[in-house]
Amino acid sequence: MPCQRPSRLFIMPNSFVFPYNIILKEDGVIESVPVAEIGIKDKKGEWLSLFLIIDSGATLSALPKSDASVLGINVREGKQMMISSISGEKLIGWQHQITARIGNEILKFPLVFLDSDMTPRVLGRAGIFENFLLVFEENEKRTGFVGGDQKEAGTIHKILDRI
Repeated sequence: MPCQRPSRLFIMPNSFVFPYNIILKEDGVIESVPVAEIGIKDKKGEWLSLFLIIDSGATLSALPKSDASVLGINVREGKQMMISSISGEKLIGWQHQITARIGNEILKFPLVFLDSDMTPRVLGRAGIFENFLLVFEENEKRTGFVGGDQKEAGTIHKILDRI
């Protein structure tokens, strides 16, 4: 579980930066990982902030099943599927289309509630990565979400095209 709450630094209306977060692992090892703060409306209609590990290797975003009840979502109303973790472990999950706030952007994207409460909260690519250019700045321990239609995104595209 995250030990510290990252603070956001907004740089443009559709772009923002999230500092990495510190995670204390079960074996006592402290790790620094890229996270994003997202807001999802709970069953009372209030925005609930969740910190998700940004995982460019994950197709779908995922939350533990216990989060669904807090959000007022019946997991079994979603599409049941099997998900494989990076370790090869197979978990049952239920896919839902959710509306969430990332920075000041409201997005709809697929999210799977996994049948495990030990699952980390993960922000995957589907519905997210196509809306932003993501820049992982490992040396500075931060991740930039750059809005795709902005001047800064165009500059990054040009740099990548020249490489």
